[in-house]
Amino acid sequence: MVKISLIVIALAALISQIQCQTNLAEQLTISDLKTYNKWRSSYRRVFLNEDEETYRQLVFFENLQKLKTHEKNTEATYTVSLNQFSDYSQEEFVQRILNKHISRSDADIQKEQEPNGNLRKAVNYPTSVDWRNSGALNPIQNQGQCGSCAAFGTAGVLESFYYLKSKQLLKFSEQQLLDCARQAGFDTYGCDGAWQQEYFKYAIKYGIVQGSSYPYVGYQTTCKNTSNLSKYFPQSFKFINPNASDVKAAISQGPISVTVDASTWSSYSGGIFNGCNSNIQLNHAVIAVGYDTQGNYIIRNHWGTGWGEKGYMRLSANNNCGVLTSVIQVLS
Repeated sequence: MVKISLIVIALAALISQIQCQTNLAEQLTISDLKTYNKWRSSYRRVFLNEDEETYRQLVFFENLQKLKTHEKNTEATYTVSLNQFSDYSQEEFVQRILNKHISRSDADIQKEQEPNGNLRKAVNYPTSVDWRNSGALNPIQNQGQCGSCAAFGTAGVLESFYYLKSKQLLKFSEQQLLDCARQAGFDTYGCDGAWQQEYFKYAIKYGIVQGSSYPYVGYQTTCKNTSNLSKYFPQSFKFINPNASDVKAAISQGPISVTVDASTWSSYSGGIFNGCNSNIQLNHAVIAVGYDTQGNYIIRNHWGTGWGEKGYMRLSANNNCGVLTSVIQVLS
């Protein structure tokens, strides 16, 4: 009884603090507060002060209401749930997790790629592909609060390519890419992002070491001397024509690098995702590891196993979220 009374008092205090948010305050329940407390304990949230805690609570409850609204949509093809991003506003999620320096439109990217003449020709491909159980993929990683998706995408694709060539699964260093590529003159920005091709170019020229020799710390540091460490040197990569047939053909040969608009991905928990809007702004690097018989893509992310389908997403067919726009395959 005392516990329930304390919850009621806490709920009343919170509602009084956000009374300017009339609609939200009217919708809050004791169950919502219990949900928040359980979520906060699960994710071990610690706040700098009461003002930050109040703000995070407000954002959390706003996001919770959005989840409830989505759950009522009987036509939805995907599910959403609470996760590590549930007290981030939409703007914070884009700024803190996604890639500031690759936020570009479809048209801009295609203009840059078309003159290159380095697009791969299409080949035949099977009706479905799934590399998840092939032995070619390491466990799902977590980039944390650093916008290092391009480093994870590059390292992951190189790991799979090396495995398919040698049958040995190594773990390559995202941290080396994060720390050293810009110092070496490549157009990368540490935790503020990069295009994946810049990291591929770096690996071709300087090699990439194993993660055990240069582990990930979640922020950019000074580039370490790797001259005495064993390195893998890929030799070449190419952009894939931005159409479903060519992309599927590339996936059938191994996991590939893709760049997407992940602005609406924060709460995804399962199903076929089709929640991107038509104004695509590429801002997140991931790995395409398969597709199903309906043409939906299997996407490997770097946000831990608590996000999506144990770290993966099924993305609806065609160019949803710009998935076909900027695609790279390692060739040798």
